[in-house]
Amino acid sequence: MKKLTVIFVLLLLFSCKDNKRKNISKFSEEDAYELINTYFLEQLNQYDSHSIIYLNNRILKKPEYQHTYFGTDSIVNMPFRKISIPVFSKEYWKINNIKNIRVIDCKEFDSFFRENDSIDLEKLWSTKFNNEYIHNVSYPIYNPKTKIAVIEDYHYKPFLYCGTGLDNFYYYRKTLNGWERIK
Repeated sequence: MKKLTVIFVLLLLFSCKDNKRKNISKFSEEDAYELINTYFLEQLNQYDSHSIIYLNNRILKKPEYQHTYFGTDSIVNMPFRKISIPVFSKEYWKINNIKNIRVIDCKEFDSFFRENDSIDLEKLWSTKFNNEYIHNVSYPIYNPKTKIAVIEDYHYKPFLYCGTGLDNFYYYRKTLNGWERIK
């Protein structure tokens, strides 16, 4: 009888435990915007905390799937890519879900890259955007096997004389407690 009572108490204790474990192999739209708002934008602010983050309302194509694999100490399969201009998809961000940014309409962004002899576009850019970069950000790609999400950011402004380092990848691992920055 004593054994039955002990077994019953143990079953009762372990059955009361919260069995709802967070499923980290799934990636929802809420995860994407949490990743952008809480981690990605915070990381951008670390580089230049005094600037306004301008975001183009178009998005880059998602990074290639191979970017979601993580090696022992470094990202594997990272081919060098030459990109002269952003490659946009036709999808639009749900801008209301992204916090603390200024949104630039893609048509306005494109207008700075057309020839226009009657307007000093460089001066206009400096006046309108405080000479800051516009970020063109991909929707995160997520690998449920590695639990890694990757965001590509192509920040750009016209009239640059050097175009190196404008295409960046941001890596995050999904954990039970949220996201951790990998690189």
